[in-house]
Amino acid sequence: MRTATLFDSDAASYSGTVEVVGVIYKADDDGYAVLEVQEADSGEGFALVGPVAHLDAGDRAEVSGEWQTHSRYGRQLRAQGALPLDPADREGQVAYLTSLRHIGQKRAEALCDEHGEGVLQAIAADPQRVFGSLRGVNPDQAAAATQSWFASRAIRDLHVQLAPHGLAHLAAPIHARYGEKSTTILHEDPYRLTEVPGVGFARADKIALAADVPPESSRRAQAAALYALIEAEAQGNSYLPLEELSRRTGRLIGLAPDPDVLARAPGAVEEEGRIYRAGTLESERAVAATLAARVAAPPHLDHDPGEEPRDDLTDEQWAAVRAAFGTRISVLTGGPGVGKTKCTKEIVAEAEAANATIALCAPTGRAARRLEEATGHEAMTIHRLLEWMPGREPAFRPGRPLPAELVIVDESSMLNLRLIQVLLEGLAESTHVVFVGDADQLPPIGAGKPFEDLIASGAAPAVRLTQIFRQAARSMITTAAHEINHGRPPHLDPGPDQDHDFFFIERGTAERALETVVEVVAERAPGKFAVDPIREVQVLAPMYRGAVGIDALNERLQAELNPDGKPALNERFRIGDRLIQTRNSHELGLMNGSIVFLRADDPDEEAIVVDADDGGSLVIPYGETATLRLAYAISVHKAQGCEVPVVVGVCHRSHARMLTRPLLYTAITRARNSCVLVGDRASLAAAVRRDDGGGRHSGLAERLRASR
Repeated sequence: MRTATLFDSDAASYSGTVEVVGVIYKADDDGYAVLEVQEADSGEGFALVGPVAHLDAGDRAEVSGEWQTHSRYGRQLRAQGALPLDPADREGQVAYLTSLRHIGQKRAEALCDEHGEGVLQAIAADPQRVFGSLRGVNPDQAAAATQSWFASRAIRDLHVQLAPHGLAHLAAPIHARYGEKSTTILHEDPYRLTEVPGVGFARADKIALAADVPPESSRRAQAAALYALIEAEAQGNSYLPLEELSRRTGRLIGLAPDPDVLARAPGAVEEEGRIYRAGTLESERAVAATLAARVAAPPHLDHDPGEEPRDDLTDEQWAAVRAAFGTRISVLTGGPGVGKTKCTKEIVAEAEAANATIALCAPTGRAARRLEEATGHEAMTIHRLLEWMPGREPAFRPGRPLPAELVIVDESSMLNLRLIQVLLEGLAESTHVVFVGDADQLPPIGAGKPFEDLIASGAAPAVRLTQIFRQAARSMITTAAHEINHGRPPHLDPGPDQDHDFFFIERGTAERALETVVEVVAERAPGKFAVDPIREVQVLAPMYRGAVGIDALNERLQAELNPDGKPALNERFRIGDRLIQTRNSHELGLMNGSIVFLRADDPDEEAIVVDADDGGSLVIPYGETATLRLAYAISVHKAQGCEVPVVVGVCHRSHARMLTRPLLYTAITRARNSCVLVGDRASLAAAVRRDDGGGRHSGLAERLRASR
């Protein structure tokens, strides 16, 4: 191999300085990009492909790579390295400076006017002084600009160190996670990089092996085992059997690991052949002990609702009301249309009659609002109830319990192990807790399935409502949900006296399914159901990728529903877009799964304004917007706890591996008024047969049974 100039046709490789003219393609997850670049010396252009997603239009970089000829796109350079360089011309310097906080176009130009070609060197010498000298910049803004400058330079240093591994695109997220410790972690503990979204074990392992960590070392195997446990928890497991952990670890490192070495991994604990992360085992034990102790204790509330049902409640509904006062822990479950809401209202009424202090809560804001609307009593999220911001202790915790004598927790199927632990720890031992939810919905996101385990253990009184009331039975949505839950394909034609509120549209190809979903949302639903297609229709799909996946749906629906929206946030979104928050942000009061609507973008204030789905508005700084995504289409998991007027669901063979009975059941039961499924009947039938809801490794039910 030899290095050569751009037009040495005999050369296999190239190195030189280029400027990025445009971005042809960027992948979301692996740093791959196709860029249109121009050689600095000759001005000639060519395509640069490979792990170069850290470069943007206007950037200069020192690149190296090998020439290749693509069958469709012709000659292009496959990058092996792409080191960002400071811009050399005024236009590039202005563009670079505008990326810093509080330095807009005018201020960037003013800096270039004052300091000339050496503007970046002048800033590097004393950034606080240079930024503070700008007209209109106050001390706080100068400090923020300085911090932004140092972060930018640190990220460039990380680029240099990560580039040999093809991981330069991860410099920014690594710095965001570890700050000034990034370089130390990179060199001394590279496996910690798996804590950064997008890194994964394979990438951290590549860096570690390059730093001479032996492939067969215990350190490598244990790091892989811990990563496997973290992945397993993300899939819902509380632990992995040692044999399964060994298999998963072996796939990660390409070697058969010693099981004894894995069981001794730092941060892991073995219990009778089960390997937990230490914190997860502690949570499971704590939840089991707390529930068992409170079930065994006598009731604290001195109130007897009586033997006979009141207010037209059925015997099974009345049993749930009595259980709420007869024991400190009770469960109310059942599908749609069986009267859980009416039963919950009666529990609230009885508690008020007993002058008991009551608190109502749910895992999500949307579920809490529905609970409040249904009962007429204030309800809030669990985090707000406990005044809990992750990373800090809840205000209500052991030794300082919430002053409530009865707590009703709605949508309890969404509780994972950690959330139920913090909730129980924030309540007094004497508090009566009623867990309400639909046990047949999707299990929670995160480790554990405590609602299901509590029911399965038989440790606490659990009432399952089964009678579908006449008014609810008029809805095809209700009957379809119950048919699916019993393993039967739903009827697609209304029965006598039924409302035709459930529809299935047969579409064989993914492309036709996509076109039909867009047509239903943009045209049919507004015409037939008189709804706002952006605010009152929600598309649900099982997968993000593919021709009819969430990403493709969002792109098409945005173009169809909001074609004239003004570009916002550097063209990521448009004014008027429907967005979803994908991580909890307690500082903003914006939780994972919250739906908002983009109303305004203010580059000068570096913030956007959104309308929340409860009618309020919120100002979000640019720095807090990375976890917002388009939400014309979202996953069924993200829709848990919500209810919308019209649901349009994808049930197509291209999503076959993700289609299950609990997922389909959950999707349908999100619809308040109408549900439209688009796909093929074979996939609908297969999803109904595939009951994959309970395959999680959890020890909670066993611990609860042992305590009886």
